[in-house]
Formats: sequence, C-alpha cells, structure tokens
Amino acid sequence: MKKILFIVLSILIPILMISCKSNVNEPDYLDDATLLSMIENDEALANFDQNFNDEEATAFLIGKTQLDLYPIKVGRRITKVERTFEKQVVGDSAKVTVTTKYTGNLIIAGKFTRITLGDTSYRPDTIVSKPFVETVKRNLTFIRTNSKNDKSRGWKLQAISLPEGSTELKNIKINKVELISSGREILSITSPLDTYFFIGDSKKDIPERKKNEDVTLKVYLTSNSPKEDFVTITYGRKIAGQTYKLKRKLNLVSSTQVGDKWEKVYQGNWNIFVVHPFGKFHSVINAVTNETIFTVEGSVSSSTWGIPYKVN
Repeated sequence: MKKILFIVLSILIPILMISCKSNVNEPDYLDDATLLSMIENDEALANFDQNFNDEEATAFLIGKTQLDLYPIKVGRRITKVERTFEKQVVGDSAKVTVTTKYTGNLIIAGKFTRITLGDTSYRPDTIVSKPFVETVKRNLTFIRTNSKNDKSRGWKLQAISLPEGSTELKNIKINKVELISSGREILSITSPLDTYFFIGDSKKDIPERKKNEDVTLKVYLTSNSPKEDFVTITYGRKIAGQTYKLKRKLNLVSSTQVGDKWEKVYQGNWNIFVVHPFGKFHSVINAVTNETIFTVEGSVSSSTWGIPYKVN
C-alpha cells in the first residue's frame, strides 16, 4: 500500500508543481508592462501626453488684466511623467484606473510694460517659470481575446473614459463641456471618468470629425477669481517632423457670482483644418486661474479634461 501511495505521489507532485508555476507566469495576466505598452501604442491615448506637453510656449498676446504682467506666450513644459495602475480583473474582463502624474513648469513669456492688443511685433523681455504637478486620471476597460501569445498577452483595449485632472491647488474646476457642430447631436459631458467610448463600436466609438469641420466648444467652470481665466484647447499632433498641432484660447462669454465663487462659460472655435492628418487624436482642454497667468507670484491652479477624436 505504501509503495502504491509513493508511486501516486511521485506522479502527482511534479504535475502540481508545473501547474503552480504555470499559474504564476500565465500569459493572460494583465501586468503593468503590458498596460504601459498598450497605452503607448494607442494613437489617441499617447496623443494626450503629446498635447498636454506644449514643448514650447504658444503665442497668445493676451493683454493685461492686472498690474503684474502682460503675457505674450504661455505653455507647459513637462519634465517627468509617472503612471500607476489600479486593476480589477474578473475572468476575461478588466477595468483599469490609470493615474498619471505630470511634473513640469508653466512658462509665461511677457512684459511689464503695456502692449497694444493685436500687435504681434512685441517680443517678451521677461520669462516666468512656475513649477507644477498635475495628476490626471482615466478609466480603461480591456477584454481578453483567444490569442494569448501576442505582446499584449491576449488582452485588447475595449473602451476608454475621458481623462480628468487637476493640480493640488484647486481654485478652478471644469464642470461641463459641450461640443456643437452642424448636423450632429450636441456632445455634452459632465462626468469624464463615467463617459466611455468603445473602440470599434460604430455607435459608441470615439467622435468622428471631417476635415474643415467647425466645432463650437463650450466649457463651463467654477473659478475663485472674478477676473477672466485662461482656458485653452490643444489638438492635432506632430508627425514626421511636421507640426499639425494648434492651441486655441477660448473667450469668456458669461460670469455669474455664486457665493464666493464665479460660475463661468468659455467658448471657442475648434476647426479640423484641411491639412489635419487622418487618424486618432486627443484634444486637451485646460483651464488655469487668472492669478496663475497674470501674476508673477501666483501658484499654478489648473483643471484639465480631454476628448479623443478621429479624422477620417
């Protein structure tokens, strides 16, 4: 009997060991390296990073609204990007919350002397660099396909939420975004992390735009400042050394005081210009307080949303 038991155990133990080893290195495990690879290889997701980083200050010639500084160029320069993942994996489905911390400097080039609004001949004589850290979150869902031997270990990106971010100083907050274009339903967003676009689903895929299409963008926000804030949209990207990226400033159209804060609406034109390349992209909508841009001492207070889109 003992001999038979020994023979049985000698057969079972190696099988169990192999089985345990197989579970540890199972090819369908959704690890951080796999997630990072899929994010970096998705055109729309990677494009958010590119457009959040201005690389160099963008010319605006804003004019002065208080006594400190006349901004001429404004832009973010990102020096460090850190990502962490919170994963919920159930069978062949997974939900991942991606938290990205951007460390960088807000660059404001301007003058301390009066500038005539619209005069583009002025050159900045003062550069203000304000360090900041902004944390952006977004949700991703994945499904596991039959093929488990590819570099994504069988996982496929299924849906993406919109990103939402802010600095630790929260003196401004985007509450709603509307996209209005002729012949299309108004796209109204109030909760980015709960708004999903499903990849490859014709009815729920990321918004499609045509070349030379005009979109009216409205941004509804709450600000601690009674003065005009600095609200922009950045879209497009640099391809093969050519820049097809624009950053547009939105205009203040209404401001209502509610208690000690101001409810404001900003509006601007988002044009998918004729030379805009085809493919998947990601716009970045950013709002910073008046004190961030128009004072030398004011710390950076920022709120950021994003909207992916594709041009066919």
